[in-house]
Amino acid sequence: MPERPGKAQGSTGPAHGRAGLDWGHLKFFLELSRTGSLSRAALRLGVDRNTVARRVAALEEDLGLALFDRAPQGWVRTSAGDELAALASRVEEDVLALARHADARDRSVAGTVRLTTASHVAALLLAPALPALRARHPGLLLEIAVDQRAFDLTRREADLAVRMGRPRDAGLVTRKLSDVAYHLYASAAYLGGKRRPVDFASDAFVGFDESLAGVPQERWLARVAPERRVVFRCNSTASLQAAARSGAGVAVLPCFTAEGDPDLVRLDGPEPTPHELWLLVHGDLRRTPRVRAVIEWIDAAVEAARTRLRP
Repeated sequence: MPERPGKAQGSTGPAHGRAGLDWGHLKFFLELSRTGSLSRAALRLGVDRNTVARRVAALEEDLGLALFDRAPQGWVRTSAGDELAALASRVEEDVLALARHADARDRSVAGTVRLTTASHVAALLLAPALPALRARHPGLLLEIAVDQRAFDLTRREADLAVRMGRPRDAGLVTRKLSDVAYHLYASAAYLGGKRRPVDFASDAFVGFDESLAGVPQERWLARVAPERRVVFRCNSTASLQAAARSGAGVAVLPCFTAEGDPDLVRLDGPEPTPHELWLLVHGDLRRTPRVRAVIEWIDAAVEAARTRLRP
């Protein structure tokens, strides 16, 4: 049988090298493509910067292609990188769908469930309810990841999310858990030892930074007190509450975190716009027994805290 035209048998050129392509390199390539930064890609993957750089360089060597250019704004894909990103994204979607399908067929209430939420929700709403989950499902390992960014559930960065605010994620099953009431709080020392009405003209305020300027409580403050004097900004409810506790000024805080704080006093005044607490899960996972067990536990924890969430 005549040989096909082309490279000689036993060639060690690019075509031969691609047959041994390490598909594990693709997730490092995709994360660097999405973030444009070794540091951010490493953080999201839970590795160090050198690992990301090494795996991407290995992929470039396997393919015989330059996939990135270094630019002042970060790592920028070449035209070959753009083409590979589109192809690799489809591979990733198929692999993730296969993993979800396998998980959905697992009937045991055991293993790991990863949940992402805000730090104050984790610390003051969910963590106190952990003994009930442990007693009912001792084979479950719950991981809670607290982060300001929204984890991508379609890419299995987490199995579940409990988020403040109505979600806009496509392809996920979402359900409202509860309204969450907010009010104005300050330390007793700041208030001179007695409860009093808020004074939007003279009180000092602590609030969120620009990254969270769109949350309901910040929009409410901007509407009722656009000229308020802001002395501190941050991107964490826990830090905001600590600043108010220290006497730095007045903060809009969720009632379920502030009412139990002995160092904080509620000010008299208008009531801020309530926030909403939502549950998110991928449709392929919601009936997986271990995920279903955590969802039922979250529902019970929210119900037990209902009077604190909406006092």
